Amino acid sequence: MSEPTIAVVGATGTVGKQVIASLMQHDVEPDQVRFFSSERTQGEELDYQEETLPTEPPREGSFRDVQAVILATPSPVARELALDAQRSGAWVVDLSGAFRVDANVPLVAPGVNDGVLDRAFSGRIVSIAHPATQTLLATLGPLRAKFGLAFADVTMLFGASSRGNQGMEQLTKQTAGLLNAKDPDIEVFPHRIGFNVIPAVGGFEGGLNEGERHVLVEAARIWSGEALPALTATALTVPTYHGLTMVISAHLNRPVDADGVRALLKEDTALKVIDDPSQNVYPMPMLSTDDVAPHVGRIRAAGPRVQLVVAVDSVWRLADTAVDVALELADRS
Repeated sequence: MSEPTIAVVGATGTVGKQVIASLMQHDVEPDQVRFFSSERTQGEELDYQEETLPTEPPREGSFRDVQAVILATPSPVARELALDAQRSGAWVVDLSGAFRVDANVPLVAPGVNDGVLDRAFSGRIVSIAHPATQTLLATLGPLRAKFGLAFADVTMLFGASSRGNQGMEQLTKQTAGLLNAKDPDIEVFPHRIGFNVIPAVGGFEGGLNEGERHVLVEAARIWSGEALPALTATALTVPTYHGLTMVISAHLNRPVDADGVRALLKEDTALKVIDDPSQNVYPMPMLSTDDVAPHVGRIRAAGPRVQLVVAVDSVWRLADTAVDVALELADRS
C-alpha cells in the first residue's frame, strides 16, 4: 500500500508554514506532500527537507489522488475548497473555523475530547478547535474533573500573528515608523498595533469579538452533554509577534490550595507546569515557541478560587494538531 498524499492549502501563510514544519517533523516525505497557495503567491517555492517544492493555486479537481487536505485559509475560501476536496474523496482538516459550529462536522480538541473521531459521522470534513479553546479546556479539564468547576473567566492576549503574515508585517512597519517619529498607516488592525493594546480580536457581534466568540461557542459544543460551567472571555491584541497568553480565574466547587492545584496539573502530561515566581520562572510566549503543550504557572488559590497564567504557541499547536489528524484520517482512505 502506497503512502498517503497530504495537501496543504494556504502553504505560504503563517499557519501553513507551521503545518509544513510539522509535516517534516512527522517524517512525511517530499513526494507525499503538495502545496497550494493563492494566485498572489502562485509559483512561490518552499523548502521541504532537502528539496524545494512549488506552490500552485487550487483548482477544480486539484485534490484527486490526495488522501487528506489541510485548509489553512480564510473561512470563505475554506468552505468552497472543503466541499471540492470532499467530492474528490479526500479527507478535509479545516483550520479556518468555517465548520466549527456545524453539528455534522467533528470538532477536535486534543487532550480534551480524544476519541471524537472514533464515533461515526457523515461526510469527510473535520474541524480543529481554535487553539485558545484547546488551551483553555486542556488547562481547566483536570481541575474540573477533580474539584468541579462552577465558573471560569479568561483574558486572552493574542499576538499579531492572529492576523497572519499581514499582521506581523504591520507590527514591524508600525514599530519602525514610530521609532522614527512617523505616523503609522492603519491597514490590518482597526487601530495602531505598534506600542498599543487593542481590546479586540476580529470583528464584533452581539458585544463579543471574534476571538471571544470562538472560545465560548466551541467550549459549549465540546463540553455539551455535561454540566456546563459558566464561562466568560475577553480577547485583546497585543504588540507581540507570536504566541497566546491567558490569565484564567476559576471558581471551583470546593476549596483548594495552590500546592494541590500545582500537583494535579503536573500529573497531566499534556501540560507543562512552570511555576517558581520567586526565581522569575513563569509562563511566557517566548518559552513556549514550537511546543504544543500549554505552559502553566503563577498558580494561586484562595478557598475555591484559582488563578493562573498560561502561555502557548497557538499557531504551532493548531498546525501540529492538524497534521496529527490528517495523518490519522489519511490512513483510513
